[in-house]
Amino acid sequence: MAQTETFSIRQMIELTGLSEFTIRGWENRYCAFQPRRSKTGRREYLKNDVERALLLRELLKRGLKIGKIAPLSNASLKALLAATPAPQALNAVRTAPTTVAPAVARTLELLAVQNWRELELHIQKQTFSSASLFVHGFFVPLMQSLANHVGQGLISVAQEHFLSSLIKEKIYFEISKLKASKKTGRAAKTRFVLATPEGDHHELGLLAAHLLVRSHGGTSLYLGPNTPSNEIAETALRFSASHILVVTTISKRSGAAKEPLTFLSELRRNVGPKVKILVAGQQAPMNVPPSTGIFRLRSFEALEEVLS
Repeated sequence: MAQTETFSIRQMIELTGLSEFTIRGWENRYCAFQPRRSKTGRREYLKNDVERALLLRELLKRGLKIGKIAPLSNASLKALLAATPAPQALNAVRTAPTTVAPAVARTLELLAVQNWRELELHIQKQTFSSASLFVHGFFVPLMQSLANHVGQGLISVAQEHFLSSLIKEKIYFEISKLKASKKTGRAAKTRFVLATPEGDHHELGLLAAHLLVRSHGGTSLYLGPNTPSNEIAETALRFSASHILVVTTISKRSGAAKEPLTFLSELRRNVGPKVKILVAGQQAPMNVPPSTGIFRLRSFEALEEVLS
């Protein structure tokens, strides 16, 4: 490649193996590239940009953070690459490429270029024949991909918040679509109270669980994020709840009022032994004895097993 030769975004993708989402994310947030514009306004990348993209890609594989290395020159990136050994696991194991559903991929692309209006319309027009398909086919893959991009520093706080607000609206819309039905048998006795612990404001997973409970014919009372244990217990008793679902995503060190196990133990004491307590999320305790009446849910499938 001649030094003055230019490349389109599509050629950059082919030459580097990076997605358009990644290239534009690095460019918009970290100024990793500064492509010039053609007369028609198209981005034009140089050989130096291709080399830079490959260096950044390899350094990320070795555990470095994009925010730390994006400002460095190509020469500095080469020196850093030479000084950073490749993990043996990456050399020894070839992982199969993961595929992302088209609707999820399009969501991430629109998010990367901050096309807010089209992103909003794109999410609104997604249709699902069941709440389960929405959760497992769209919501979970999107959240996993989003977490991956956040970890790589490709998503700004503003972008993450905007997408979260759109997903909340979508979940509420999916709940509104559910037809009221006369509950009989076990469904009539299934009454959930849903909340996150005090200090934990992450509620998307909790909302998705709220949707699944309703879709399975259960009754649910959504308290939402940042709720003290005594208030959850008091509400659950007045509501005659059969289950309490707590989604915990942060530790006390990260901002929660109490450690998750302490919070859950207080909740168990306040609510008594009859109500089952389910806990999910990144901070859900790993080894809670069954005798405590606190049960960890590892996935939305596990929740659906309870509901079924």
